[in-house]
Amino acid sequence: MKKENNVQGEAQTASQQKTKKLNKEEIFRALTFLGFSISAGVIQIISFTLLYDVIHWLWWPSYLISIILSVVWNFTFNRKFTFKSANNVPIAMAWTLLYYAAFIPISVFGGDALENIGWNGTLVTFIMMVINFVTEFLWQRFFVFRKSINSKPLPKTVEMKLSPSAYEGFVSGDKRVEMRANDEKRKTLLKGDHILFKNQEDESKFFKATITAIKKFDSFDELYKNYDKKYLGYKADEEASPQDMQKYYSPEDINDGVLAIEVKFNKNKAKV
Repeated sequence: MKKENNVQGEAQTASQQKTKKLNKEEIFRALTFLGFSISAGVIQIISFTLLYDVIHWLWWPSYLISIILSVVWNFTFNRKFTFKSANNVPIAMAWTLLYYAAFIPISVFGGDALENIGWNGTLVTFIMMVINFVTEFLWQRFFVFRKSINSKPLPKTVEMKLSPSAYEGFVSGDKRVEMRANDEKRKTLLKGDHILFKNQEDESKFFKATITAIKKFDSFDELYKNYDKKYLGYKADEEASPQDMQKYYSPEDINDGVLAIEVKFNKNKAKV
């Protein structure tokens, strides 16, 4: 009986910890959404002020243009960073546009009516922005991204070692492609991931690069045909030959093909 109570107690504790973690995630998500919404609001206010107060357009076109600008900004950053969603972007955008298809007419005609009866136009815009923030967060959180939150994997960092010549090629800016067998480690790489390259003869020298593209080929022969030799790390007076890769890989190592990993050298994260 005592053992059973202990099990129940542990289960209850685990459940409470999970609930606490979820609550923290939701609070952080709401604050992140608020941050991007504020930045979108700044864009909306600036564009609205320019059109309404400076150019002296009517309230409704000024408001309409400013809210469209803020919608594009808000959706782009909240999808990627707040909800971390890999959901089909056109579909998610379509559902967001559906929300605005209802909200914009209501806010435009409602706000215009309030402004016409004497309410301050800027105050009306602020009120609509608050209503927009609350309702849009609820719509995106519980409908648009409900099933795809955190489905977008965060960029990871992997470590790779380079020969001194390959290392210098990247640092000089000529070499832009790292060639590797499509092994188990490389199969996990995605565009946007980071690679910490280290000089294999002096690991105090290193730099960080971001993967901009990954292209798969059946062999190094095929890979070499698709790239200028300088991007692969060869100098102008050197002959580029796929046979050079045999000193790194045996034929059995490339049964699953080879990869051309295109990267962007991050000078701010380098110790060369």
